[in-house]
Amino acid sequence: MRLAILCSGQAGQHRNMLDELLVATECESVRRAASEVLGQDVAQWWGELDDSEIFLNSNAQFAIAYYQVATWARIAAQLPEAALVAGYSLGELIAYHVAGALTATETFRLVRERARLMDEAAASVDRDGGCMVLWRGRVSPAALAARDRAVAEYGLDVAIKRRHGEEVLAGPGNSIASFVSDLQAMNPGLVRLPVTVPAHSHYLARAASAFRDILAASAIAAPRITVLGAVNAMPVRSREAAIDALSRQIATTIRWDSCMEALAESGIDRVIELGPGNDLSKLVGAEHPQIAAHAVGDFGDYRVLADWLH
Repeated sequence: MRLAILCSGQAGQHRNMLDELLVATECESVRRAASEVLGQDVAQWWGELDDSEIFLNSNAQFAIAYYQVATWARIAAQLPEAALVAGYSLGELIAYHVAGALTATETFRLVRERARLMDEAAASVDRDGGCMVLWRGRVSPAALAARDRAVAEYGLDVAIKRRHGEEVLAGPGNSIASFVSDLQAMNPGLVRLPVTVPAHSHYLARAASAFRDILAASAIAAPRITVLGAVNAMPVRSREAAIDALSRQIATTIRWDSCMEALAESGIDRVIELGPGNDLSKLVGAEHPQIAAHAVGDFGDYRVLADWLH
């Protein structure tokens, strides 16, 4: 068996998603680390956010990071050592914690810094209603040509290539709104995402440069388990390559399609997605049905993971 761990990054947050992980005994060290970085109790922080605030970039990134670091703390001891770790968007940073290159405290600190820099770089970008949209579904060549013209006209970037017929586009919120209005009839599968910064686009170039300096001064180490770089699906095994990969991806297209190909080509036959949600495991299963892929949340009780693997 060759196992890969997947870390998500643009998940659908909801009010109750952290409840169990904030009180679980096995997550106590994660709670302490998160609270130290926040400067207040993480459970209090989460409880005081209203339903709209959980989607703000800095809050969303920290909540998703907490979910995954806490989930990993629960399941890691049950699992055989993974052959690869891969992360989607923010998840690429979490992947280095899973791979042993970052402590929980340093991971949370870098998550906060990354979100701050992204917000600062995006401050001049209109963010009303969200800065990213998912284009999905197979459509006609005419619709694809119209999409490409609109992408150029409205100044959008391809933020993430997911699979055949699926791309995430990023840009100013008003441009995304115009794009959706113009193209919705051609592609009813368009989904505007509740993401308040144009991640993985040239609009965040300043954040990428600044984050490189922060990473260089951080305690990130060479990963103990190989990590797939999200912008090119190349294996990352050194501290220097990790710094380059994590800074570049903020303003560069994520090639998740290539990452899935790399998983298959490396002989991975089991995939566990940390969550929240199961978007990445479903994508892997659709593209490579020979790989058995599940999210931790698919099992209800995380303790049955070991039985599934064996």
